[in-house]
Amino acid sequence: MYELQRAVGTVLRSIEYPDIEVLLDSACGGEGTQLRLYGGEIAGGDSFLASVDAALVVNGEIKVVIGIEFSNVRSLYLCGKVFATALSNYHSRRKLRIPLADKMMFIQVIQHPDGQPQIWSEVAGKRKAKRTFRVPQYAYLEREINRLLQDTKSRIRRYVFHYGFSESFVLDGSDAKALKKEILDFLPLLPPMVQPLST
Repeated sequence: MYELQRAVGTVLRSIEYPDIEVLLDSACGGEGTQLRLYGGEIAGGDSFLASVDAALVVNGEIKVVIGIEFSNVRSLYLCGKVFATALSNYHSRRKLRIPLADKMMFIQVIQHPDGQPQIWSEVAGKRKAKRTFRVPQYAYLEREINRLLQDTKSRIRRYVFHYGFSESFVLDGSDAKALKKEILDFLPLLPPMVQPLST
C-alpha cells in the first residue's frame, strides 16, 4: 500500500549533502512517528497545523518538506497542506524542536494512477507527454501557489509537484534522479573545501 512512500524515502536517504538529516514517517520507512508541524509556542493539539511524509533537516533547520499523495487528490487538500506548512514554525520530536527554515521548499509527490512514469513540474520545466485530467490542474496550482508565496514573502520559496509511481522512483529511475536534482539545486551551494597548506 505504501510502495511509493517507501521508494521516495529510499531516494531521500540516498541524498549526499553535509549535515543533512532525513526525517521520514512510518509509511516512508521511518521510526513510526508522524512528522507533525506546529505553529504555536506549545506543541499540542491547538498549535498542530500539518502532517508531512518527509522532511530534510540541514544545519538544524527543516529546509525541504515532502508530501506524498494518491492520484486525483483534490486541489483544496493540496492547497491546504502547503499553506498550513507555510504557517508552521517547527517540528517537535522527543521534546526537541526543529525549526522550519526561513527559506524552504515544499514538494508534493503525486502517485500516477496507471503506473506510467511521469514528472510534472511546470516551474522546473520537467514534463513528460502522458496526462490525466488532474495534471493541468496541478500545473496551474503549482504556478499560482508559487506566485502567492512570493507575493506574501512566505518561508516556502519553492513549491513543486513530482508525479510518478513507485517503480519510477527506484534509485536509478528518472523520477528519483529528478527529485534528487530538484532538492540539491535548491539547497545552498556549498563553499569550496579549503585545502590545508603543506609544509
